[in-house]
Amino acid sequence: MKLETKKIYLKNINLRDKTFLLSYGYDINPIKQSIEQVGLINPPIVRKRSDGTCQIICGHKRVHALRELTVSTVICFMLSSKTSDEECFLLSLLDNVSHREFNPIEKSMAINKLQNYYTEEKIVQDFLSVLKLQPHITQLKLYKPLCKLAREIRNALIEGKISEHTAVQLSQMDCESRSALGKLLIVFKLSVSKQAEILEYVTEIAVRENISVDKVVSTKKIKSILENEKLNQPQKGEAIRKYLRGLRYPQLTAKEKEFNHNLKQLKLPPGTQLKATPFFEGNHYHLSLNFKDMNGLKRRLQELESLLNNRSLLNIIEG
Repeated sequence: MKLETKKIYLKNINLRDKTFLLSYGYDINPIKQSIEQVGLINPPIVRKRSDGTCQIICGHKRVHALRELTVSTVICFMLSSKTSDEECFLLSLLDNVSHREFNPIEKSMAINKLQNYYTEEKIVQDFLSVLKLQPHITQLKLYKPLCKLAREIRNALIEGKISEHTAVQLSQMDCESRSALGKLLIVFKLSVSKQAEILEYVTEIAVRENISVDKVVSTKKIKSILENEKLNQPQKGEAIRKYLRGLRYPQLTAKEKEFNHNLKQLKLPPGTQLKATPFFEGNHYHLSLNFKDMNGLKRRLQELESLLNNRSLLNIIEG
């Protein structure tokens, strides 16, 4: 692959041609500052197009930065116009992975563009490890749709507002469901575990009720929570999570509500905790006491003995 050094007018480089672009969600300012301070160290690599303009193989961010700095010309490495698209793409891919790790959208872009030249089997065998993915067909299937998500969801993934798992789950939904649930998750900036909870509740409710995800998250109750001006965003997110959990597990939620009500009425003394098993399985309970000496232990036991006939305690244990 021969490279010829040439000075090229920036206006003759086609920024709209994204054939070999493998960058997404980048900040151009650090590159601009670097060019202003020390100049362009690594020239872009281009190829002549049939219309006479130049196609960027490597260096989209550098050319973009130069344009914003109103530079008129740039020294480039020019590839022969006979260089194949496959060779150009491999040059772009290997140049990028040599100095940085791809974000999830860029991995998806790479997979989709690799499919222009190779079979899925070859991509799995030869390229997924280059993208820091496990060499398995399921990884290809999971990452492939991510770059085709709506821009709002792609940006949320890059910015850490939603997790990769969430983005993958959204990519497998229909457009309306993806949009409705995506907006809900992005607004509240929930933790990864709570995002997973909401996804689980919503999808399982949709299957059980034989309705769309869109309908699950578009109820009057959720709308009223969203419009409640007395709640801040984290409180709204938590309220919606609890509401969806109640819909998914109505009997468990009712049991928890009853347990917590009785526990509150019981008014356990300080240093004493009573807990049920997860999901109230087996009707077992865990009692813990906090004390520092024998006198403290005697006091805790006396306090508990005085509660043995308490109606709230009987309600908890005997139902």
